Amino acid sequence: MRNMPHHNAHTRDDGEQLSTGSSLSSTLTSQIYERLRDDIVLCRLVPGQKLGLDLLKERYQVGMTPLREALYRLSASNLITLEDRKGFRVAPVSPEHLSEVIELRQIVEIALLTNAFQHATVEWESQIVAAFHRLLRIADFKFNPGPYDRGWEIAHREFHYTLLSTARLPMLTQFHIAMWDHSSRYRNLAFAGKKMPEHVFDGHKQLMDAVVSRDAELACMLLRRHITLATAHIMDNVFPTK
Repeated sequence: MRNMPHHNAHTRDDGEQLSTGSSLSSTLTSQIYERLRDDIVLCRLVPGQKLGLDLLKERYQVGMTPLREALYRLSASNLITLEDRKGFRVAPVSPEHLSEVIELRQIVEIALLTNAFQHATVEWESQIVAAFHRLLRIADFKFNPGPYDRGWEIAHREFHYTLLSTARLPMLTQFHIAMWDHSSRYRNLAFAGKKMPEHVFDGHKQLMDAVVSRDAELACMLLRRHITLATAHIMDNVFPTK
């Protein structure tokens, strides 16, 4: 993930660490936030599920203050909802919401990829090739005969994050992370526990090849098509038409 490092202590010149209550609380809140977010994105906490504070305290073995802070942060990213007198719930899903998320992803990722090419390096190319290799190995049933799971989710995310990693638009990058989490939740609803179809990887290889060739126009076209095709498969699986 593209998270800033967390610090739970200040260090003096003599090497002694001075832990502060606020920094410890902030770190704990961030840890709970990340665990909650992962459980929502991976659909361990399902859409619409009520998030009772007592149950969450038990689940994550944490106090009420950092738990509430983490929940409010998640509500700001719209992964959970907060209703008056009803408390927190995992955000619902709908075809309309998925369509909006994907439209925003296309706009944001094309802008970031265009900017990434302006700062392209050989190291960037090498990192994308390595990220694709990891993604392919996880999907290669000779090496990893399991279904779509958290390992695939992480490798897939890292490929796309690496693709955009040389972009110098930090605010847009943060917005992209939020949209990625939303789209990943739909992908997990669609494919969790199932074997990934082989054609899913064709788009990633084409993107890798376009980057290595430094063909920005082709890469942007391929990325837009990749997102569109992937979304169609997700939509068919999560919201099948009768």
